[in-house]
Amino acid sequence: MVVITSPDMLLTVTEAAEVAGVKPDRVRKWDRRGHLERAGLNERGWPVYRALDVAKCKHRFQGYGHGEQAA
Repeated sequence: MVVITSPDMLLTVTEAAEVAGVKPDRVRKWDRRGHLERAGLNERGWPVYRALDVAKCKHRFQGYGHGEQAA
């Protein structure tokens, strides 16, 4: 379980998916389609996202199934 301690907290794809209530592939798709901006890369070279951005994306696509129809 991920505990968000700050809106600027950095989350991996897996952590972002857990927070957003979606599968990791969905987070990657949001990234590829420009809906979720990367905050950078972690020490392993994997993308990380700000908790606030993940929450905004989750809110934006809530109720759209997988978020494909939202404009």
